[in-house]
Amino acid sequence: MSVGHKMKVDVLVLGGGLSGAAAAFEAARNGATVALAERSFMLGGAATLSLVNPWQTFHSPSGRVIGGFAQELTEKLRARGHSLGHLPDPVGFATSVTPIDPDGLRSALDEEAKERGVAVLYGHRLRDAEIVENRLRSVTLEDEHLGTICVRASVFIDATGNGDLSNMAGCRMEIDSDCQPMTLIFTMDAVDFEAVAAYHRERPEEFYEGAAKDGPLRGGYIGVSGFFEHVRRARESGRLMVPRDRVLFFGNTRPGQVVVNATRVTGKHGASGTELSEAMREGLAQTKNLADFMTSELPGFARARVVRIADQIGVRETRRLIGRYVMDENDIHANANFDDAIAKGAFPLDIHSGADASLSYEKVSGNGRYDIPLRCLLNSEVENLLTVGKCMSVTHKGFSSTRVMPTCMAVGQAGGAAAALSAKMKRDPEEIYPLIRDALRFAGAIISEEDIVNDIDALALG
Repeated sequence: MSVGHKMKVDVLVLGGGLSGAAAAFEAARNGATVALAERSFMLGGAATLSLVNPWQTFHSPSGRVIGGFAQELTEKLRARGHSLGHLPDPVGFATSVTPIDPDGLRSALDEEAKERGVAVLYGHRLRDAEIVENRLRSVTLEDEHLGTICVRASVFIDATGNGDLSNMAGCRMEIDSDCQPMTLIFTMDAVDFEAVAAYHRERPEEFYEGAAKDGPLRGGYIGVSGFFEHVRRARESGRLMVPRDRVLFFGNTRPGQVVVNATRVTGKHGASGTELSEAMREGLAQTKNLADFMTSELPGFARARVVRIADQIGVRETRRLIGRYVMDENDIHANANFDDAIAKGAFPLDIHSGADASLSYEKVSGNGRYDIPLRCLLNSEVENLLTVGKCMSVTHKGFSSTRVMPTCMAVGQAGGAAAALSAKMKRDPEEIYPLIRDALRFAGAIISEEDIVNDIDALALG
């Protein structure tokens, strides 16, 4: 197939999810010409296509560890009525949650791309990569009509969420046989929040033990992980076919609506189109089964109905880079500090089992936060390629903490700064780390302990 068009930029970002968008916008902020290729027709990735909501978590127990682009975006969305801001987690799982409206997010990201001069290539997916002497020279993208474009760049960023470019370029990667399962998220409306809260007060043993004693409804916002006994009985009788031990749902930005994150498609991963297709169909069947169970058996859902199903099934885990440093759960629990830190994380180690209905959970030890080093974005095979977002270099268990959206946005922003400065200086990112760190701090990113924002007492309540 011949290449129809050509483009040349300083930085090409593959994948328009939140990590890729953050990378593209930060690269542009640092003076690079940037193209952002996204296979769908919207930015936001799992937050828009898969309805993953709310974002968790911007905070460790003693302060906010995510700033920069992610915080700017939250403030913009809140000003427009498309986010409730940072709230205490009513489930008691993380320190904070940040509900957003996916449609408002989609528009805000596209506007941001225009403002920053980022060339967005919607409907384009990776087809081929040209490598010369351990460097990527160009990639070929194709659209759904089989048109192609060859994009040359000085530095490339893989933000595909699947490690597609890193894998194609020959970087060392791994994928676990016990990948965390996929979930098809859906939205229900006409939920009686007060009835749910009343039942929680009556039967607190039916809910996750970390939930607030005064119930799951705080300032008009709701979050629930539980109904354990309802689920157990329904599964034992065959009325509920979803391999999950609980129902998990959160409010969104609209009164009476909840986002249900409780289907579970096991035994498949997102690196295969065939498996994704099968998973989507299974997720749709589980959605109907679960919604029927909820409306017929759960307090507060008698009048509820499904009003939206995600366009794309949510993929928790696929390939991960084996980079210059592989971060693991020991680093996380040790509250690791690194000399090349570029972001922080604070989400618990949270593994949805692919073998049974359970979920394992470990809070981050000590001060509840840790550094992420630049080396986790870098490989040892291709000089001018960075991997950001979910697929950065981390173990299966460590990934269960680093995979969440606020952390991925922070990592993406760091990758964008590193790519832009590497393209400008013609140096390996490790060699110019102080410049990258300073650029990120200038953009409001939180990297070191002294950057942490102590706003726990000011968490909004709606």
